[in-house]
Amino acid sequence: MYWGTFGQLRGVELKPDMVTLAGKVVSVNSLPGYFEAPWLFKRGHTYYLAYAGNQAGPHSECTPAIYHACIAYGTSSSPMGPWTYRGVILGPVSSTTSHDGIIKFKGQWYLVYHTADAEGGGHFRRSVAIDKLFWDDNTKPATMRKVIQTRAPQPLRGPRRNIAPAATASASNQPIPLQYWMAALNDERVRTNPLPPDMWGNWVPHNQPARSWLQYAWSMPVTIDEARMDFWADHPAGASEGVAPPAHWMLQYWNGKYWQSVGHPKLTLATKDHFQSISFDQVTTRCVRAVIDASGHAGHHAAIGVQEWEVLAPSPVLLAALQKTKPTSKSLPSCGQ
Repeated sequence: MYWGTFGQLRGVELKPDMVTLAGKVVSVNSLPGYFEAPWLFKRGHTYYLAYAGNQAGPHSECTPAIYHACIAYGTSSSPMGPWTYRGVILGPVSSTTSHDGIIKFKGQWYLVYHTADAEGGGHFRRSVAIDKLFWDDNTKPATMRKVIQTRAPQPLRGPRRNIAPAATASASNQPIPLQYWMAALNDERVRTNPLPPDMWGNWVPHNQPARSWLQYAWSMPVTIDEARMDFWADHPAGASEGVAPPAHWMLQYWNGKYWQSVGHPKLTLATKDHFQSISFDQVTTRCVRAVIDASGHAGHHAAIGVQEWEVLAPSPVLLAALQKTKPTSKSLPSCGQ
């Protein structure tokens, strides 16, 4: 029997009555990033222990954000270990965790887990998912191949004004704190009750910056005339602690030589969906930057959180045409820092 959470994994052998302990409780410290949800099974002569992992970092094979988890595993020749880490078999899903179960049914192995993909789903309103799991028997012991999530086919999206999903995002505070996720900026998701990985943020324990910037870059010139941001906060406007709405923000575009503020901006607050919008005369560029001033006073500032940042074209654009040429780190346009 295995149990534990937050890095504390314990195991013990039970007697046949499945109640009485047959040995001492052991601690497992060789499975990096262990978070919770251990699943023990045997295949051939090898024992496998899968678990929700949370070894976070910008270059982690598990997850870039500490509130999200992957499914990782280790192997042993004994059900009580010692355990050797073998890698990740499922990356982060739409819910913060994905708690695994691994079974063999009619000759086929399956990974069972949960997501927030169903209609009305959320981090804590989860639905069951199941995908085939395949083995690499050329390794000793046999290793599990990484599982690719399958989803119900989605209708093709037609042209729309928001072209942010085709851009590559960057920020003034990179590498951003591990509780946040840069990819959330332009994933077209705004949650009613978000967790930190559902947004970009700049909160740190001390000395929040007075000014921050966010940037989008496209691999080809785009024409735009509006930008919208959904700010998240746990403190009221004007606060100098926590996460609060910004005191001010403005939009700039790269004109090929320097960052230029958009002409004739008009700032409006949309009460229906909580987006703040800036409308301006049309500009054509490959890079835009949002410069955000934090609220606060006496040298103390609140942090900033942004769930979604949309950049809108004057008329609908077929996003697939831009996504085919989404820039990589090597092909990003040269915009001033």
